[in-house]
Amino acid sequence: MLNTMPPLASVRIVIIGAGMAGSKLANDLLEKHGKGQDITLIGEEAQVGYNRIMLSSLLANDISEKDMSLVDIDKMQNEGIRIIAGDPAVSINLESKVVLLASGQDITYDKLILATGSRARILPIKGAFAPNVMGFRTWQDVDAMTEMKEPQRVCVIGGGLLGLEAAVGLVKRGHNVTVFHRSDWLLNRQLDAESAELLLTRLKGMGIDFRLGESPSSFLQSEEGRVTQVVCENGEQLEADLVVMAAGILPEIALAKAAGLGTNQAILVDQYMKTSNPDVFALGECCEFEQQTFGLVAPIWTQIKVLIDVLSGKEACFAIEPTPTKLKVSGVNLFSVGKIQPTQDDTCILFKDIEANHYRKLVVNDGLLVGAILYGNVADGSWYFQLIQNKTNVSDMLELLIFGEAYCRPKVA
Repeated sequence: MLNTMPPLASVRIVIIGAGMAGSKLANDLLEKHGKGQDITLIGEEAQVGYNRIMLSSLLANDISEKDMSLVDIDKMQNEGIRIIAGDPAVSINLESKVVLLASGQDITYDKLILATGSRARILPIKGAFAPNVMGFRTWQDVDAMTEMKEPQRVCVIGGGLLGLEAAVGLVKRGHNVTVFHRSDWLLNRQLDAESAELLLTRLKGMGIDFRLGESPSSFLQSEEGRVTQVVCENGEQLEADLVVMAAGILPEIALAKAAGLGTNQAILVDQYMKTSNPDVFALGECCEFEQQTFGLVAPIWTQIKVLIDVLSGKEACFAIEPTPTKLKVSGVNLFSVGKIQPTQDDTCILFKDIEANHYRKLVVNDGLLVGAILYGNVADGSWYFQLIQNKTNVSDMLELLIFGEAYCRPKVA
C-alpha cells in the first residue's frame, strides 16, 4: 500500500458511531496525532464514549455512572474533536461525500469511518414485538431496567454471556428471573458441559431459574399489547412483566446498505479496513472480513490500530488471529481458547476441585496444546494461550501441564 494519504490535519474525518469502537478511534487519533485534526464523531445515543462491557456491572449496581467512561469526552472536545450526540446519521451520499443527520444537518467528509456496531437480535417468536420486550445493548436499556422499583417477573432469552450478565444484574435488584437457553448447557461456545454445570449451580444459588434446551414457543399479550405470559415448549405458561432478548446480535448495516456499500452479514472490508468505496472504512461489530464478524474487544482494538496507520499513510494490514475469551460471570473468572470439545485423536486432561470452585480442561493433539478451559482460577490462561500460539511441544510436561506454568519448564519446540 503506497503512502498516498494527505497529512491528517488537512483531512476531514467523520466517524459514524460513538460506541466503543468509534469513540476509541477518535480518542486514539487525537493521542497519536495531537490537536488540529478535523474529526467529527456522530452518536445515535445521548451517551457517548462509554464502556459497553460495564453495562452489566451498572445494572447490578456494582458501579456508578461515573465509572462507565471508556474515553475522556470532555478532554476530546476541549482538544478540538466535534462530538454530536443523540442525532443519528440517516443517509450517506458517497458522490458528494455528505452525511445527513436526523436533525437535517449535513456533515461533509474526506474520509468516512462506519462504526455503527450492532443491535440485539429479536427472535421471531410469536408475540415478541411488544413494548416490554427489549434487548440488553445500551445505557438506555439499563435505565429502563433500573426504573423497575418493585420486584418484577423477568424472562431472559439466551444463556450466553450477555444473557447471564442481565440475569445476574436483575436478580441482584430483587427481580424474579428465568433464563431460557436453547442449548443443553450455559455458555456452550466457551464452556464444556462439566464446567457449565458448576456455573449453573452457582447461578441457581443466587435465585435464578433456568430452562435449558428450550426456547419459548410464543408470548401471550394483554389487550394493551404487552407480554404477560411466556408459553414454554411443553405448554406451560410463565407469568412475565418483562422479556429481555439476549440471543445474539445483528450488525447494523442499514446505513451502509442504503448508500450502496458492499455488505453481506456485515459491511465488507479488506485488510486495510476499507469498504467497497475507497474513502469509506468500517470497523468493529458492523464490519465483516474474510467471512468473519467481530464481537470481542481484542480484534476490534487491533482494527483501530490498523486503521489509524492506514489513515496516516503507513503500511498496516488486519489479520484474523486466535483470540482467547476471558469472562467474568457473577464473580467467577472464566477463560476459554481454541478447541474445547476433544475428538477421538485428542488427549484430554482434566482437573476439578468443587470445594475450591476450580476446574481445568486441556486438549492436546500430537504433542501440541490446542484448547483450554479454566473455571475459577484463570491465572495460567495467558501462558496456555502462548503455548498454543507458539505451537510449543508439551509432550515432556503432560503430567504437570494441568497445574500451570509454575510446575512446568517448557522446552522450546
